[in-house]
Amino acid sequence: MLKNLRNVVLIKAMMWIVAISFVALMVFDWGAGGMTCAGPGDTVGVINGQKISHQQFVEALRDASRQAKARNNAEPEEGQLIRQIWDQMVAQILYAQQIEKHEIAVSDAEVNFINRNQPVEWVQSQEVFQTDGKFDPDKYGRFLDDPGTYANPERKQFVLSAEYAVRQAVLISKLQEMVAGGVRVTSSEVREAYLRQKEKVRVAYAAVEAYSIADSLVSVSDDRIRAYYEDHPDEFHREAAVNASYVAFEKKPSAADEASVEDEIRRLLAEVRAGGDFASLAESNSDDPGSAERGGDLGFFGRGRMVKPFEDAAFALNPGDISEPVRTQFGWHVLKVEERKGEGDGLQVRARHILLKIRPGRNTLDSLRLEAERFQERAEESDFLAAVADQSLQAKDTGFITAGGFFPMLGNRTSGLVNSFLNASPGRISPVYETEQGIYVFTLVARREAGPQPLDEVYDRISTKLKTAEKVKIASARVQPLLADVRSGQGLAEAARNRNARFAESKLFGRDDFVQGVGRRNAFTGTAFRLEAGTTSDVVATDRGAYVLQVLEKKSIDEAEFESDGPELVQRLRSEKQNEVLAAWFSDLREQAEIIDNRHLFYSNF
Repeated sequence: MLKNLRNVVLIKAMMWIVAISFVALMVFDWGAGGMTCAGPGDTVGVINGQKISHQQFVEALRDASRQAKARNNAEPEEGQLIRQIWDQMVAQILYAQQIEKHEIAVSDAEVNFINRNQPVEWVQSQEVFQTDGKFDPDKYGRFLDDPGTYANPERKQFVLSAEYAVRQAVLISKLQEMVAGGVRVTSSEVREAYLRQKEKVRVAYAAVEAYSIADSLVSVSDDRIRAYYEDHPDEFHREAAVNASYVAFEKKPSAADEASVEDEIRRLLAEVRAGGDFASLAESNSDDPGSAERGGDLGFFGRGRMVKPFEDAAFALNPGDISEPVRTQFGWHVLKVEERKGEGDGLQVRARHILLKIRPGRNTLDSLRLEAERFQERAEESDFLAAVADQSLQAKDTGFITAGGFFPMLGNRTSGLVNSFLNASPGRISPVYETEQGIYVFTLVARREAGPQPLDEVYDRISTKLKTAEKVKIASARVQPLLADVRSGQGLAEAARNRNARFAESKLFGRDDFVQGVGRRNAFTGTAFRLEAGTTSDVVATDRGAYVLQVLEKKSIDEAEFESDGPELVQRLRSEKQNEVLAAWFSDLREQAEIIDNRHLFYSNF
């Protein structure tokens, strides 16, 4: 019983890292079917020899899309879902393989105990098992003990699904416990963490910043730059990337779209003038989400707050008046002024409006898609640049982009494009890509393998870094006599003024706080907290410059509060350390796995 109770606690706190929540979500949503084998032409991915079929991936996407739509009341972004489901399925398989490898098992008694006392969230959220909005174990227990539950196929399946979800959750929990259960937090770690949270210090300091040192006083040789480059290869590593040319078919409204929106705004105006309620029409028709839910109410505003055509129309109306349609950069508006107050420059009006944005219509988008598809076919049949010339289009260059890297036309949904080009030859034509802004066709220009950037590309960066380090050395040398002056009895402010150093006093700051002009989590901060109030530091160097500090005020922790807060802090620190251990373990597990990612063969927009 104690063991079962312990597992209940583990279940409540078991989702320590994001990957684990992916696994739990996958298991709970997709049931006990598991990962079956798939044919080579129907394989989205292979994880250590275990295949993910296209059908499985599609079903997972469909389920995730339905849940996201229900949760957010909006269509989810497909590319984001593709990335999310892939990560979830990879995690699910890797965890299942580890559970099998370590022969982790869960007894029926454990499952029954936990399912009755701490079932999964989707069980607890069922209203039939709640009292006053909270899960009631007694109600759920009566449901489980009722023989009629198992005579009804749907109810029986509900119980089986709930038990399966608990079993998978406990398996994951036991695996996590095996990996990170031995994590401990020492008393010194607890005290150090509390000090970082609560201890504050205020300092005065004299500074000579690196930027104040003339460039002419420092130099760095080519040999030194090359040596730094060779000694720090990881600093200059870059992922594989592709360079492509592309043609963009922008989604712009046509003259017909403009006319259609104008007709609609005039129809709404006629409805208002025929007695229709302006606020209700705004709520159901306006494309301004901020005001639509308030019946189009914009509140009071003065001159200069709105774009000029809108302002002119609003201030020309009297309370109760309704404007003719007004065209602005945002679309077509109809305004109704409710109130006016003030005079002259202080005059304000309170108005409602209905906004209809001018967007490309279905016919416009269909024509644009057809044009893009024809271009793509022409480019595949002959040549990309020839197709560009034939259709009098303009080709642009992407520069080198990595999988998941940002590209303005696609945002971060570049993995499909990059992965499809990484093993292709220059001239390869992409499928048609579509976003809210436009439709695009790409052709591969060049590929770049993963590895260190060439020295000539990072030469200036290394040179700047090394020169800054030299400037810090000069700054430290200039601060040294200032320190001697202070130790001879001169005030820090006076010494700074005499030595042309910058003097300042900080506000109270913590160990992790940003100090204006100094930065955070550097030698300056560390020294400030090591010193006692009223004492002066030696010369302190950071990558920004050199400093001499005097501690003006030090606020220590309240020992009684520390004793009171200690147990909760121990739990938090242990959880954080477990997170770190699990994250590192899972990262290593994934890095060592043999993963074949074929998503680009089925999807482009991710």
